[in-house]
Amino acid sequence: MTIRSLAVASLTALALAGCPVSTDLGQPCILVRKDPSDPTGKRSIAIKEGDPFIKDRAGKDFISFGATACEDFVCVRDSSFARPAGSLDTADAVGYCSRPCVQGSTCPAANPQDNENPATRLSCRPLLLDVETLNAIKQADPQTFTKYFGDTTSPYFCARGKAATDGGTP
Repeated sequence: MTIRSLAVASLTALALAGCPVSTDLGQPCILVRKDPSDPTGKRSIAIKEGDPFIKDRAGKDFISFGATACEDFVCVRDSSFARPAGSLDTADAVGYCSRPCVQGSTCPAANPQDNENPATRLSCRPLLLDVETLNAIKQADPQTFTKYFGDTTSPYFCARGKAATDGGTP
């Protein structure tokens, strides 16, 4: 290895070591659902504030898969999320970017100040049914499981607040 290539490699390693890991956790996003007019099931549309998906779920966790604004395509509206004041039923429903996590792991937000505030701090907690129920549904009807849960195999996601007590019921 030449001195020049060694110097370049050293500078590159130093630059990379000093770069913080980028995340979008906690950043605003639009909740989406599959477009019912798309027979392929690949296209999504924004959920509106007036949609029953959101309007009738106050006080419950809601998770949306396919949010392109989020690096992991997961957008969450947790049970304590307040609908934006003055928003119309025709407005896009907003939440915040999330990601799957392993129980007990940390979920540092994109905005470091969010980590200091109990109302905005993210933790790894269950948002879906428990693991046993997810596995039972997947074994009983894999096609329906994939339709509703995609490739998800764990209920744990980075989210604000405490776990809802609804047990995952709709």
